[in-house]
Amino acid sequence: MTYVKLAPLAVFLLAAFLIFPMKKVEADKCGAYCPYPRLYCSGDCDCEPFIASLPPRLNFKCVTPHSSAELKKKVEEQPKLCWSHTECTEKGSGNYCARFPNSNLKYGLCFPSISEAVNTFKMASSLKFEKDFLKMSLPA
Repeated sequence: MTYVKLAPLAVFLLAAFLIFPMKKVEADKCGAYCPYPRLYCSGDCDCEPFIASLPPRLNFKCVTPHSSAELKKKVEEQPKLCWSHTECTEKGSGNYCARFPNSNLKYGLCFPSISEAVNTFKMASSLKFEKDFLKMSLPA
């Protein structure tokens, strides 16, 4: 008798799953935006930061990995990218080089102070990654 009472519920659930199929979630392709480094990019892409122009804010984008020469040139050209704290002061774009929690990125962003770096990363990241926000850059 109970099986007969539960049969309409089973039919309803089966119909609901068929009507509303789940969307497949896949990694973004190179060129797409990623909300946080280390996540959401396919295996052949890296999630790298860039500064959006208006208003200036930190965003991340899936890109193909660079060679070391291209990466060095990119860091030298961009005033906000850095290898160390001394490079930030030499470029005049801050006193603190904040590294990203993503271990694949070998550079960071220049900030005037540690507190401003923490605030920027908090806005750009989810709070569950809070313990890995900033890593001190090692001098070369």
